Amino acid sequence: MRTAAGGPPAVDGSWLWDRLALSARGRPGTTPGAIPAELAPVLRLFDAATAGSLTGGPSVPSAGALYPYEHLAVVTDPDGVPSVYAVDPARRRCRLAARGRQVRAALVDGGLADPAQALVLVVLRPWLSMRKYGDRGYVYAQLDAAHVATHLLCLAQELGERAELRSRACGAPLGALLDLERGCRAVHSALVVTGCAADPVPGWTVVDGRGDPVWTETPSWLEVECWRSLEAYRAAPPPAAPGALPRLPLLAGDRAEHGFPSGQAATALAARRRSSKDFAAVPLPLADLERALAALGTPLALDAPHDARVRATLVARRVTGVAPGSYPLPDGLPGTRLVAGAPGDEELVSTCMGQEHLRNSAALVLLHTDRESLLRDGAASIEAALLRAGALAHLLYLGAAGAGVAVTAIGGFDGCRWRALAGLPGTTEVLYAVLLGGAEGAAPTKLDRLQPAYAHNAR
Repeated sequence: MRTAAGGPPAVDGSWLWDRLALSARGRPGTTPGAIPAELAPVLRLFDAATAGSLTGGPSVPSAGALYPYEHLAVVTDPDGVPSVYAVDPARRRCRLAARGRQVRAALVDGGLADPAQALVLVVLRPWLSMRKYGDRGYVYAQLDAAHVATHLLCLAQELGERAELRSRACGAPLGALLDLERGCRAVHSALVVTGCAADPVPGWTVVDGRGDPVWTETPSWLEVECWRSLEAYRAAPPPAAPGALPRLPLLAGDRAEHGFPSGQAATALAARRRSSKDFAAVPLPLADLERALAALGTPLALDAPHDARVRATLVARRVTGVAPGSYPLPDGLPGTRLVAGAPGDEELVSTCMGQEHLRNSAALVLLHTDRESLLRDGAASIEAALLRAGALAHLLYLGAAGAGVAVTAIGGFDGCRWRALAGLPGTTEVLYAVLLGGAEGAAPTKLDRLQPAYAHNAR
């Protein structure tokens, strides 16, 4: 008999005990070295990304506070030699993973060989979400990665001369070089940054980890099986878009470029951004809502294909001066085109999988796309749509922070019921929901950060 873990069980239990044991990765006693000057712009970006964080990592939302991703940085020294570092922002630690000719070849294959550019790669590890939320956790992992990638992009656009976010096609050769798939990981996106300040950044350490796997723990057989269940869907990504990417609004149909409330900087808003634990039972002033929604028009340089066509619908429940109902965005001010009614409190909670802390939300924005474009290219088009939806949700988070509006985003909901409640066409798939309120509630904790999958009505 063979088991799911791959080996025959021993009668004396030794096989089971060996399976339960831990094994440290890497070499002991690696001495930290000097921080290369070319790495300083990336570390400065991560310092900005962690400002205001309660966890030490980047200050971004994450379903269940799981953060199912890691970071790699690619920089080139004055002699033109590129290096790859694994970056741990919480520990403020970098580990040299690869250097030299093979790295350059992988960059050339991905169209990323400009030595003046620094790269920050978001590496997805879906298992961290899927072990809690099952198959739906893959959606949450993609949305969480979109949040952190957009967070870094917004900051880099402010701190550098130019920044653009490339989706996974450009990072695939580098992922193959580092054998990420054997660690049940894959490149989600690559942030390309030019012209960030190279001032020394104190408090970071750098060690040489070449010869060790990029990942710091061996995937369990459960993670391996989970990864295998996804492999059939993960076909080769579409080719990367050539040339520089223009900065454009992401929301389908939005031709006007807006921005963050009162011209506030992304660095300041990101440090203040918080996910609401619950909402107070008060109305949301229309002026505050409009200021938050304007952030959806923030232009970004992002290569997710436009046929992803993510759209937004506002569901107003308790907004001053706006009749309760559903309104397509960005047609104009909320209230100009009513397409359906608004759910009551019980219906809202039920549709959102029993998440009681959402009961008093005053409005929500549904991010959705049509099913045909969502499924056109298999996993690639699904991931592109989720990247856009996550990016738009992150912009709305920042807009809410600037407008003083309570906000939280959820992926746990009945999409078919939301489609009916919001008056959306039957061919629509709801990807993400962002809830807004007039004020923060008094709950001491956000329940889904605890072990049970509260967002799935688990107890």
